[in-house]
Amino acid sequence: MLDVYIITLALAVSLGLTTTLLLLAASRTARLAGLFHEGRGTSERPRWGGVVIFVTFALTPFIASAISDRASELFSPKSGDFLPFLAACALIFAVGFLDDWKVLGWRPKLLAQVAAASAVYSAGYSIDQVGLPWGPQFPLGLMAPVVTVLWVVFFTNAINLVDGRDGVAAGVAILAAVTLAQVAANADHPTVALLLVAVAGAGLGLLPFNLPPASVYLGDSGALLLGFILGALSIRAATGTTEAVFIAVPIVALGFPILDTVLAVVRRVLDHRNPLLGDQDHIHHRLEHAGFGPRGLLVVLYTISALLAGGAILLHYVHVFVLEALVLAGILLLVAAILTRLGYIFSLWNSASIIWLRRRLGVTDESPASVLGHGEQD
Repeated sequence: MLDVYIITLALAVSLGLTTTLLLLAASRTARLAGLFHEGRGTSERPRWGGVVIFVTFALTPFIASAISDRASELFSPKSGDFLPFLAACALIFAVGFLDDWKVLGWRPKLLAQVAAASAVYSAGYSIDQVGLPWGPQFPLGLMAPVVTVLWVVFFTNAINLVDGRDGVAAGVAILAAVTLAQVAANADHPTVALLLVAVAGAGLGLLPFNLPPASVYLGDSGALLLGFILGALSIRAATGTTEAVFIAVPIVALGFPILDTVLAVVRRVLDHRNPLLGDQDHIHHRLEHAGFGPRGLLVVLYTISALLAGGAILLHYVHVFVLEALVLAGILLLVAAILTRLGYIFSLWNSASIIWLRRRLGVTDESPASVLGHGEQD
């Protein structure tokens, strides 16, 4: 079984590299230079990555099936189901590509994401039951389609939000895809594992050109597509024998983009700002203010993502309550350390809403400032 995943990974990496090199060559021709190098206030539009990810993800399973009997055995019977999923991916890619080119508003992008997420729900990627690490499982009933669509849309945008610096989103997505592929393979979902390996290979084929200083950019087309694929496939990857989705595993595997996204929304809301409007206070911004350069920043963020990936693997394989609790406690401590070290606890404590609440309750300013001892990062 391992051989088919290695073959698929090698094929995806090769295809990703080839597609990237072809795009690089095409962008340097006089006829296509304007297409690839025309942007809003920058010398180059960041949209190549989406082409690489989409082409590699779309072709790898079919090519792998043509050269490997085992891959054909896993994929061919379900290739008919893959085509509607691929059509939903194409919609996400197209909207992201248009946004890279013409700058779309948030409404058409959200509408397309909801439509694509609804399509994958109809195709069977549904969260009908939720399982927790310590055992309980409960059905969602009529809320299943709503939760599923929100899940996929959230992850679609979470990867896009961390795509603020060269190499961040691609590297984080690769680590998450590898983790979920391992979980899917162990949970007897080999076809899903094959597709996740194809995603990881597509990212690896692009990554050498996306590392700082990047010559190829992921763009909205690539970041939204990676988030969409990971969000949808994580549902089936984390589905157990009882058809319950053990949501803790994909949540931890994709812990960094989730943390950055939730933190962005919370701090904007607490400061009475529109949560959908971007700012310069994401985790990568704080790391830059702390003195980390482009590659040092990647080392920190890849390390955090790798630790969370390890936590997700442990949660999947460990079935003893005490050990599961220890893993979850370790993950929470890691999150608390990140929030404290980067000054987010101090910033949240001094947000407009919390200041108002403290005044209403008669709470003094002392605790976070005296405990943290360092000022705001910005």
